[in-house]
Amino acid sequence: MGSSIDCLLPRLRWIQDPKIIKMENERMKTKSAKATLSISVVSLVAASLSGAVQASGHFISGLQDQYPAYDLNDTYVFQSSNDGYTTIIASANPSLPGTNTSPAGVIFGNEGLYNLHIAQDGEFQSGITLVFSFEGKNVEVGEASAPNAPVGETGEQLGSGIVGGTLELPNGIRVWTGRGEDPFFGNGVGLAKFNAAKQAGNFAPEVFKEDGDLFIGATASFVVVDVPNTLLGDEVKVFTTTAVPHKDEWVQVDRHANVLFPYVFLSDTPAVQEDHGQHRPDLDIEERRQAIVNNVFWAVSASQAIKGNPVEYAGKVADMVMPDVLTYRPGTEASYAVDGLNGRALHDDAMNTVLHLMAGVEVDDNADDTKRYADQFPYIVPVN
Repeated sequence: MGSSIDCLLPRLRWIQDPKIIKMENERMKTKSAKATLSISVVSLVAASLSGAVQASGHFISGLQDQYPAYDLNDTYVFQSSNDGYTTIIASANPSLPGTNTSPAGVIFGNEGLYNLHIAQDGEFQSGITLVFSFEGKNVEVGEASAPNAPVGETGEQLGSGIVGGTLELPNGIRVWTGRGEDPFFGNGVGLAKFNAAKQAGNFAPEVFKEDGDLFIGATASFVVVDVPNTLLGDEVKVFTTTAVPHKDEWVQVDRHANVLFPYVFLSDTPAVQEDHGQHRPDLDIEERRQAIVNNVFWAVSASQAIKGNPVEYAGKVADMVMPDVLTYRPGTEASYAVDGLNGRALHDDAMNTVLHLMAGVEVDDNADDTKRYADQFPYIVPVN
């Protein structure tokens, strides 16, 4: 976004590859019959590929570009493999496409904070923030007694351990941190083409057939926690943030909850997309909701899938994803699906879900779950 385009998916973080852009330009030139798309798709796909991308958060802003270790990718919330627990996973610092190398050169940044915000109410007054700080191979966990804790707050120390190991905290919370295979699956190149077509007023789900899962072989850095349900209540609203000291003050680098939120639901409102990562859910106010309504209305106008009232449909979608948090009922099966958003499991085809919600009709991104994860805590498949 901005001078550093956040381009395909908040996770994967690719740097512009001139070969890819040239190949895409040449391929599109041969499709002269699709003249209405050729110019816009070539330019927008090239723009998408010119930024750094990451899986679900998978795009970067200026601050994410400066602090790549704090670039958030994905958030998952689901019933743990351990009875009576809820699992929350946050991923960050994605690798370049086709590699398992951290662009930041480290597993976790040492100067800033990784935060899991767990609210028990819609006003974000009740709950906690788990705060993770790193120094080399060491991790320290703190707890702030508010789910919307101020940027830079570290809270009360709960415990410390080693990256790559499991840490048991006094309140029953279990923690694992480390580098691992990226479980996210999605067609990032197809998304850029699809959005380009939409901006030209066209509905082009067929573009996804030309590409597939962009994240095979990718890695990321993960914070995995198992929280006793007794600490959570009947329902929680979860989001993640990162923060660093920047120009003599703490600043929020990124924020994540719903999959691909800025790059699907805010794709046609770049000004709102630009600053989304630096805000909190309590500021997801009416103007941000209206931006989503406008974006969804534009998409269903192109797809012509909603035969009733498209404005009403757009409003329903906005209410599902605003504020931008993952809402989950502890003890229930997680499901990130069109008929209801209840947490998000590792196997959920989240990209298909948001494309369906956006367009008002089923869209297959041609990327399926290859199960790059385990069934038991901590789920992530480690890499060196």
